[in-house]
Amino acid sequence: MLNFFYGLLQLMRPLEWSKSFGNMLIAAVTAGIIMQANSGFLMTAGLDTTRFLIGFASLALLWSGLYALNDYTDRKADALHPEKKKRAIPSGKVPAKTALAFSIILVAMSIIIALYVNQTGLFLICVLAMLANQLMYTLKPFSLKKRPVVDLISGSLINPIFRFYAGWVLFVPAFNAPIEVLLFLLGIQFGGFGLYRMYSKEHEKKLGLKSSVVVFGGKSLRRISYVALAIGGLSYLYATFSVLRISYLFLGLAMALSLPFYKKGLKNPQSIDHDKTYHVIYLQYMIFLAGFLLLYWFGI
Repeated sequence: MLNFFYGLLQLMRPLEWSKSFGNMLIAAVTAGIIMQANSGFLMTAGLDTTRFLIGFASLALLWSGLYALNDYTDRKADALHPEKKKRAIPSGKVPAKTALAFSIILVAMSIIIALYVNQTGLFLICVLAMLANQLMYTLKPFSLKKRPVVDLISGSLINPIFRFYAGWVLFVPAFNAPIEVLLFLLGIQFGGFGLYRMYSKEHEKKLGLKSSVVVFGGKSLRRISYVALAIGGLSYLYATFSVLRISYLFLGLAMALSLPFYKKGLKNPQSIDHDKTYHVIYLQYMIFLAGFLLLYWFGI
């Protein structure tokens, strides 16, 4: 029984919630700064902590359901992968049909919460847009994750945009966030996703997939990822002068001190200890988010 519940937790991928939380938090804090709400976390200028947390709960449930669905559709291919075979379904912790039902329940709960927190209708649009995009990414006849170019666009551009705007429209009734902040997130997440996909190059080639990493090769995808990461970094630099505050520049520089740790992974993503790097990245991301929030909280 414990194995089963652990398997359900695996399907939900709670570490991945940091993507939604981070994009939403950066969007909400940016809105707070622009509205000169500097006297507490989301407590002034019409910003509300409770609304933010309810909105985040909706996205956490949505993505847990979508990850469970992805694991269901990929269960046979995952069983052949040296690392992914440890996932809940191929390892036998959770029966495939149970995982599918669990996925549907989580997505339904997400939509119900979105309807509750939704006021202008824009938050619900974000939720439904991510749902539609991910269904096309995962399911036939679209299966975007198996198609070159669109696999990268769908997986690492469309989703981050709507994760970000899910946090923004909770407090600002328009899709009008500063482009430099959005470009920062898109550049970093697109670049990181591109490098991550290289880890599965040989596996996807064996399966006969026509994904970007198979069609264009590791060298081309690595270069594209470098450019995206550079755009993200420069956009953050610009945002610290145009939208945020100079204190956020020092936060970014502090985070950049860890770059030597990623040197090997940037040169050859396929050679890294995937699990170790995965956990270090998410730990660093949470430290960055804590710093991002604290600078806003204390009005620094």
